[in-house]
Amino acid sequence: MSRVIFENQTSAPQFNIGRADVACFVGLVRILPGATVPPSVQKWLKTLGYGDPQIASITNVPVLLENYISFTSLFDPGGSAGSSGTDYVAAAVRSFFAQGGRRCYVVRVDDPLTSSDGTSVKVGKLQKLLPNSTYAPDDAQSWTGVGCLAALPDVSFLVVPDLPALCASDPVGAVGQTPTVPTGPEQFVECSQAVHTVQQPPNYSGPAPRLKSGDYVTWGSSVATILNYLSGGSTRNEPHLREIQFVTAFPLPQDLNVAAAAENPSSAELAQDIQNIIGAQMPEQFLNGGTATASNISSGFLQLTYPWLKTTGSGILLESLEPPDGALAGLLARNALTRGAFTSATKITPAEIYDVWPALPARETKSSAAPLIWGPHSPQKPLIERLSLFGFSPQGLQLLSDVTAYPDEAYRSAPVNRLVSVICRAARRMGEAVIFESNGPALWGRVQRFLQNLMTRLWSLNALDGATVRDAFSVRCDRSTMTQNDIDNGRLLAEVTFTAASNLETIRVKLAMEASGTSAQQISANLVGAS
Repeated sequence: MSRVIFENQTSAPQFNIGRADVACFVGLVRILPGATVPPSVQKWLKTLGYGDPQIASITNVPVLLENYISFTSLFDPGGSAGSSGTDYVAAAVRSFFAQGGRRCYVVRVDDPLTSSDGTSVKVGKLQKLLPNSTYAPDDAQSWTGVGCLAALPDVSFLVVPDLPALCASDPVGAVGQTPTVPTGPEQFVECSQAVHTVQQPPNYSGPAPRLKSGDYVTWGSSVATILNYLSGGSTRNEPHLREIQFVTAFPLPQDLNVAAAAENPSSAELAQDIQNIIGAQMPEQFLNGGTATASNISSGFLQLTYPWLKTTGSGILLESLEPPDGALAGLLARNALTRGAFTSATKITPAEIYDVWPALPARETKSSAAPLIWGPHSPQKPLIERLSLFGFSPQGLQLLSDVTAYPDEAYRSAPVNRLVSVICRAARRMGEAVIFESNGPALWGRVQRFLQNLMTRLWSLNALDGATVRDAFSVRCDRSTMTQNDIDNGRLLAEVTFTAASNLETIRVKLAMEASGTSAQQISANLVGAS
């Protein structure tokens, strides 16, 4: 033997459904020439049911990343010769890690859009993003686009950065001006050892994607399709992914007087037009029968964010404008890791963001002092009450609000929604551990003790409101929470009632354990009033 060679093998990914910081990015991104996923990851993907062609093409398979370098080893980071300023997934993943994210998946469905792509190409790529209508729970070949979430039990945030670009019509004209590269006589630089060519940043003359009124119907329909998939859909074959938050950028409107708004940032025109769009897409009422439609995407599973951002990495994009969903997902991930998923991410200072577009009137970034009233005839709400807004404050550029698209106080607070997800994830893990035990008083007591310990721990972390644990929550798991039919059919129901660490929400969660583990969650929220 002449030598010994040590080769480091990447370990196969491991799921940890107890985490509340994992994101999944689904969209359009180029693969680097010759790039392949590590052999251990290939083996792991096969255990999930993916076939060799999918794995070899790195298409419609989840690629685990724990840093941005891992992304750039497989995918084009943007700004390359083949770029068209539409590398939104690359920019979003970069911002996710820049804001403090530590773990995410990337599901590539196709290459990014180019300047020559027409409506038919956009429609085709949009369909690839959405869950497959022929989804089959035991066939990974049918898990395409967002449908790949069926294989990822540890994901907490879904991000689809290309959605605005795929829904936008062709622009009515170029926005902005093409910078002129200075010319002049060459100058000698003393002590130069060689001729160095300064690399110019990429310059794309086209405008960022902006949507017309009709485009918002397509966008709303796409968002509704994803929301229905996350909430369990209309068939028993679709997975229940109710612990995942859909974080997406609110698209830029196209039919705005951008020049006037730039000259007068306090103008109400931008905010008014956006309010009209939201009013059309998000009426002041919750989902009709729990089903999202193109004209109604109000949901606690949805977190819309706005305005668009200028970051240190957004120069690879059209107009240097980056959809804010990747940055928001990173802030939420860092908030979960450092402060707890049940706290507001507005306390986290963003990194590498230096501007927002468009500028919004001050009244749209100020929370209402009076209690909000939601209903068909309620007064118009400022944007900060309906979107997770980025903006300037005395402390600098910050996330000003952390809210969902739910049109009521019960689940409008995104930290409350994340708190419910944390509890449901913990209950699901417990349910999977006891699924084969006899459904009787011994098991009921064990489940009740587990949930009491979990809620006590959350109370000690200030996630729940109350001077004592008795004031903060209650847990029941006995014959009073189940019917005889439930017991005979092996269903175990536990009821958890708690007051979140916000003086507005009291939430009741019913957890049902069937043959497949904790598989049904009935959640109701009641407004108890401000103190």
